[in-house]
Amino acid sequence: MFVEQSIARRWRVRTAFVLLCLVPTVGLVVWAAVRFSATHRESVARSAAELLGTEVSITGVTHPRPGCLHLSGVQLGGLSCESIGVEAAAAEVRVRLDSLSCTPATVPLLVELCRRWLTEPTRFDRNCVLAIDRVNWKTTDGNTEEAATPLRVECVAAGTGRAVRIFRPGQMTDELRIVRTVVAADGVQPVKNQTTLEVDLSMPIPAAAVLAAWGESPPAAARRAAGAMMQGRLHASCAGGRWTGEATGQLTAVDLARLTASLPSRVEGLADLELAELVWVANRITACDLTCTAARGGVDQSWLDGLVSIMGCRAATAFRDPLNSGFRDFERLGCRVRIDLAGVQLQALPQRAGCLAESQGLPLVREPADLTSLDRLAWLLSGTAPPAVPGTAVSAWLLSVLPFPDSSQ
Repeated sequence: MFVEQSIARRWRVRTAFVLLCLVPTVGLVVWAAVRFSATHRESVARSAAELLGTEVSITGVTHPRPGCLHLSGVQLGGLSCESIGVEAAAAEVRVRLDSLSCTPATVPLLVELCRRWLTEPTRFDRNCVLAIDRVNWKTTDGNTEEAATPLRVECVAAGTGRAVRIFRPGQMTDELRIVRTVVAADGVQPVKNQTTLEVDLSMPIPAAAVLAAWGESPPAAARRAAGAMMQGRLHASCAGGRWTGEATGQLTAVDLARLTASLPSRVEGLADLELAELVWVANRITACDLTCTAARGGVDQSWLDGLVSIMGCRAATAFRDPLNSGFRDFERLGCRVRIDLAGVQLQALPQRAGCLAESQGLPLVREPADLTSLDRLAWLLSGTAPPAVPGTAVSAWLLSVLPFPDSSQ
C-alpha cells in the first residue's frame, strides 16, 4: 500500500513539473525563436508597409516589454532611420526616433503620411505621438543647414476633427498646425471637408524642403531653391478646394538664376526677399507687398527693355552700354513690388533716389511714375506679346492667381 501511494505521488509531481515548468519553458523558447526569426521581422515590415502605404524594410526587431517594439535599420521609402521605438496602447501609439534627416527627397514622404492620417480615419484609428530627439535639415548634397534640434509630432482625433501639430518642445514659436474637420450634410449640401493650416517658423529651414512639401518634385525643388532659407508665418484655410489666407516671411540667399530659369530672360545673383504682406482669397492674390534686394549680379538687357517698355520704368544714365548690348552687370538692386486690385507698383528703396539698380555706380533704371496694370506684369514675366493670354505656363499661372477684376477672370 505504501509503495502504491509513493508511485502515485511521484506521478503527480512529474505531471506538475511537466505542466508548470517544462511546457511554459518550451513555449517561451518557441515564442522567443519566432520573435527573433526573419519571418517575424518580415511580418512586422509587411504590416507597417500596408499601414503606411510605402515600402518598409527592417533589419532587427526586439520586444523590450509587452506592447513595445524596438526596430533597427529601418528603411521607410526613401527615409532611413537607425532606431525606432514603438509603444502601442488601445487609444494611442507612441513612436520615438533618435534622429531624422529632412531633405527635399524625404519631406514629401512625411507630408504624405500626415495627409493620410488626416484623411483616412478608418485606417489610422488611434492617436499618434512622435518624438524625435534630433532633427536636422539637409540639402541634396548632404550639407547640414541647421543644428539638430528635438521635434515632437502629435496626431490627435476628436469627434469629426483630426489635427496634426508639429513643434519644438519648450519653444513658444516654430510650430505647425493642420486641422481637418468634416462638416455634416444638412440634407441639401453634401459633406464638406475644411482644412486649416497655421505655420510659425522663427528658425530658418531650407526653402527646397518647403517647396517639396507644397507638392513640387524633390529634384525640381532642389534645383529651384538650392541654398535658400525660409522663415515666417502663415495662416490659411481650404474649403471646397479653394485656399484663403495670409502670410509674411523672409527668404535669404535666393539664387536668381535658378528662380528665373523658366522665364524667357536671365537674371543672376543672390537675393533676399522680404514678404511684408501676402493675402489671397479663393486661390487668387488680393494683396502682396514684396521687397527684393541683391548686392550684385547680372541681368539680360531684354529685362531692362521690358521694364521700360512694358512696366513704365524710366531709363537712366547706364541703361544702354554701347559695348555690351546683351548681359549687364548690376550692383545694389533694390525693388519693392506692391500688388492689389488697382495694379502693380514698383518702387525703389528709400535713400536710392528712385533708382531700382545701378551699374558701376550709375543708375540703370528708375521706378515708374505710376501704377501698372496687372496684365503687363504677366506679359513681362511670360515673354509673350500683348495681350498676355495664357500662351505659356508662366502667363497661365499668373493670370490664374493675380487679382484681376471679375470680368477678366
